[in-house]
Amino acid sequence: MKKALLGLCLLGALPAYASSGADSRLVQAVRSDDHAAIKRLLAAHPDVNAPLPDKSTVLSWAVDRQDVESVHLLLAAGAKPNIADVSGASPMTLACDLGNPEIVTSLLKSGGNANGSRADGIAALALCAGSSTPATLDMLLAKGAKVEATNPEGQTALMRAAFKGRTDNIKFLLAHGANANAVSVKGFTPLFFALRSNEPSAPLALLDAGANSKTTLPDGTSVVSAAVANGNVPFAVTAVSRGTELEQHDSQGRQLIHVAALSGNAELVKMVLSKGVDANTMSVPPSAPPAPVQVASAGGGQKLARADGTRPPPPAAQPRTPLIFAAEAGSAPAMKALVESGAKASIAAPDGTTVALAAAGSGNLDAVKYALELDPKLDYIGPNHRSIMHFAIANKNPDLAIPVLQYLADKGAKLDEKNDKGDTPGDFINRGGQQDIRLFYIQLLKDHNIVSTHDH
Repeated sequence: MKKALLGLCLLGALPAYASSGADSRLVQAVRSDDHAAIKRLLAAHPDVNAPLPDKSTVLSWAVDRQDVESVHLLLAAGAKPNIADVSGASPMTLACDLGNPEIVTSLLKSGGNANGSRADGIAALALCAGSSTPATLDMLLAKGAKVEATNPEGQTALMRAAFKGRTDNIKFLLAHGANANAVSVKGFTPLFFALRSNEPSAPLALLDAGANSKTTLPDGTSVVSAAVANGNVPFAVTAVSRGTELEQHDSQGRQLIHVAALSGNAELVKMVLSKGVDANTMSVPPSAPPAPVQVASAGGGQKLARADGTRPPPPAAQPRTPLIFAAEAGSAPAMKALVESGAKASIAAPDGTTVALAAAGSGNLDAVKYALELDPKLDYIGPNHRSIMHFAIANKNPDLAIPVLQYLADKGAKLDEKNDKGDTPGDFINRGGQQDIRLFYIQLLKDHNIVSTHDH
């Protein structure tokens, strides 16, 4: 049952309809898709627009059930498509939200308001853009719907079609004057909405129509960064090939080459490098410190909450070279692409993180092997005086961590280096690490005749 009818559904018992003025038998017939009963009851000319307890009408029930015949019967009996319930939803907006083309068309032909909207301001056209067909949108426009109408958030029908991944409706709206570069109140263009849809063809349709791939969100997030974050690397490659902003820093201080490296996709890295980017450029500190994390309730983690009801913010992103980002991503192919373009493994991050340390933390054995080919030193000490084994043991996936730990041990990595708190990797894993990794490391220490300095 849809939100618009939730109140009615919760009332449950049919006698409640009687006090509302609605014919309970007709409501029950519609709920049961009993067309014969609906016809028989309508022959007595009941008030089909009598309000139900939530102020909706029986037509809303028929629309909600997506029963075309029931809708037709009620409309023929005089049911009105624009009566809103207590939530502000009408049969017309509900029909557009659900998207059945025949039902939407029938309501429009019976006087449905093409410019109607829900209480939240989302118009019928936008609702249909996310759920119905181009033919339905065409009829809405013919009935006077405004293609550039916005809700209070500044979102257009094109943005909703993009968010829902409706490439057919995206193309239709663009052909009928929709602005491919409209900006919502929060700074999102249709392209950013499309990238969240997980439909590969949606952002491409916008790009082909002239959507600006160089635009950024207020926090500096680029279209390509958004594509990578949403797992649409092929689109990111296409956007870069057609031209995009290369030097803009996002809120984490990263330029496009850093985002590409962190994606681990060698093709994207090569595409960005082909634009003349410096393979050794360092990211910068974030433009703003991370915000404190709101604590939702006094449940789990309440001891970490501060007096103002928040938890301390996560650590700020640290500057990195593209090669270190690629190593953190555990991508030997991306690392190789960078090295072939002049990336230097000798450049460590300001916090002391090296390519080898970053690769060890990724849990990718190929990345670790390649990092040590570039720089075979195993005794680097990174942030908080952590060794390469500290980095490797922090990986929670035993299928990834154990082969890396074994390889590093075989190469001679020190197994009992202490961090700045005096903890060795063994101490760290004994305090609550993944069981298989913990047991493996205990055996590794025994094999090397090493006893943990802490008694656990």
